[in-house]
Amino acid sequence: MSATSSVAATVKKSLRLDFSQSDPVVAARNAVGIAVPLVIGVAAGSIPVAVFGGVGAMFAAFADRPGSYRLRFSRMGMTSLAAGIGGGLSVLTSHSVLLSLLLIAVFSFTSGMLMALGPVVAQIGIAGTAVAIVLNRFELPPASALGIGAVVVAAGLFQALLAIAGWPVHRHAPERAVLASVYEALATRTRSPHPKMMTPGAGVKLDAARATITGFGHGHGPSMQSYRGLLDEAERIRLEVIALAYCLERFERVERSTQADAVHALLLAAGRVLDSTAESLRKGKVFDDSMMEPVVEAVERLRDIIGDHPDSPTGRFASLHARALAGQLRACARMVTPGAVEGRIAEKPVTVGGIRVAVQAPFDTLRANLRLDSAIFRHAMRLAVLVTATDGLARLLPGSTRGYWISLMVLLLLRPDFAATLLRTTARLAGTLLGLGIGTAATFLVGSGNPYALIALVVIFVFGVRISGTPNAFFMSIWTAAYLVALLDLSGIPASDVALPRLVDTVLAGVLAVAATVVWPAWERSYLPTRLAELLASYRLYLAAVSDPAASKASIDAARIAARLARSNAQTSLDRTRAEPVAGLATQYVGEGLLVQSHLFIQAAMVIDAARLSVSAAKGPVERVLAPLEPFIADATTTLKASEAAVLAGVPARGAVNLRDSYTRLAESLPEISPQSATVQPAILDAADRIANSVDTMVHLLRERSATAS
Repeated sequence: MSATSSVAATVKKSLRLDFSQSDPVVAARNAVGIAVPLVIGVAAGSIPVAVFGGVGAMFAAFADRPGSYRLRFSRMGMTSLAAGIGGGLSVLTSHSVLLSLLLIAVFSFTSGMLMALGPVVAQIGIAGTAVAIVLNRFELPPASALGIGAVVVAAGLFQALLAIAGWPVHRHAPERAVLASVYEALATRTRSPHPKMMTPGAGVKLDAARATITGFGHGHGPSMQSYRGLLDEAERIRLEVIALAYCLERFERVERSTQADAVHALLLAAGRVLDSTAESLRKGKVFDDSMMEPVVEAVERLRDIIGDHPDSPTGRFASLHARALAGQLRACARMVTPGAVEGRIAEKPVTVGGIRVAVQAPFDTLRANLRLDSAIFRHAMRLAVLVTATDGLARLLPGSTRGYWISLMVLLLLRPDFAATLLRTTARLAGTLLGLGIGTAATFLVGSGNPYALIALVVIFVFGVRISGTPNAFFMSIWTAAYLVALLDLSGIPASDVALPRLVDTVLAGVLAVAATVVWPAWERSYLPTRLAELLASYRLYLAAVSDPAASKASIDAARIAARLARSNAQTSLDRTRAEPVAGLATQYVGEGLLVQSHLFIQAAMVIDAARLSVSAAKGPVERVLAPLEPFIADATTTLKASEAAVLAGVPARGAVNLRDSYTRLAESLPEISPQSATVQPAILDAADRIANSVDTMVHLLRERSATAS
């Protein structure tokens, strides 16, 4: 694809519609949350209170995302607090250009670094930085700093209270529905008397699910991670069911009824688990773990029956795939609840022997990224330099009290890569042009002397912003521009004085942001395989460290920090690849799958880490606990090394070991070798099960990618 074609594709992509993440209930609630402080301010005769309250409520509205009530309130509350602190400090430093620029530089750098914790957390930093940029340019007395900050925070908290007063919002209903259809189709096939002869309906549903879950505009976060993991497991479950159906057919052909009945019983039990998975997704309820008990019993019965016929190749084949199917069903049982409940039910903290398993350590993640080889750190530095420089230069322009718009747009438009920045800039420019026209015309019609009519316009425009959703940047920009015109008109700045300067400033900011990303001339998709290989290597080294009895605390801590840095770099690289309009879908798809599975892998590795700590705290023999793991860890290391090479070369993982077999050998040996480790042994065995499934799924993804390319 030529450069011109790529740019044209980016422009076209920015104008596409995707309302999968839009919710009219949330949009209406956010509009009401902004209307209330505006009405209170106008009724009290204080337009500044109304405007500052509207700003705080707007930033809190952007943080109104699905999740448990506690999570939603904390997210919106932190955003409101950041906006209030940014506004208050901005007013305090507004008398000094040097202090003002230093404040903006610190806030901008912090916003960039917070991207290491995800876009939702980064939004908190952006809110504080944006308010600091805007309020810094108005001549407000320092004594009013505390009051202004309090108004911004109060309005945001009111918006948060509205969010937790309503019923939970199911934004991911389309993803859950399409994934439930996949599992229902798998269940129907699995329960069939002759599953090998069923029409291949699951394949079509898998394609539809993949388009919904990984297609344009798909969401992010824990729920989406669960859906992606379930999608990958569905692919593998389908293959295992077909393999067992082949064994069933062979047993029936040679009249081995005992073996055939055992395989059929396993498939029936598996079908019920798949049905329960689909039901959890459709109804948004917690998965019933007891559904897995018949599967475990069926696998054990099949193993016993096959053990009576050691010379049967079909029997050994059936036993192998029965264990693999059971492992995949266990993985589904673990992953389905977070996606089904969409964060409405808080997960209990995981502990092993009294030691908490800290899957996410935000401060450690930020500290790991404070180095030049971190993509997050480089982006934060560039953001701080460019936002601060444009803010300083804009002060030299005529009408500098409104020159903040350039640095504000740079903050909102600048992304680590060219394609994402161009995408946002294109949408913002086109949307701003239309939005300024709509806002100017609307405010002209209602008249500047009617504040309540202007508030009504603000409410309508805010509803438009929130109903557009993140994927529709073009339409969101339209209503955002119109909202700002109406809000500024309410504050006493006529729309006629805003439209042209805003458009010019947006163009300048877009040109600067795009020009800044040109210094990264290569497409990110060429770097993604290296980042993924580095991620797998760092996770392999971390697993080796936590499973080595002789490893010191310092070496384990260093491996953990390196793993966090590698994950941040890989996630950032994948985000950039998603935004590129050039061909790279296969690389992106594999990257998304590997990131999901690697997350499951590292969670399991941290369970081993926690088990190790609990044994040490009890003055127990760490060697006795970890020694049985050596063969399994060796096989996992071999397979991860093969996967690293496969990611870089774009080929299947050659020399990979089937970890399901390794796990089976480990499970059989543990009771004999270490029967006294009753507290940590079940946790370690469960961690090994998760590692086996995640690594085997990575190998499957790489094999599938290679087959698709061929």
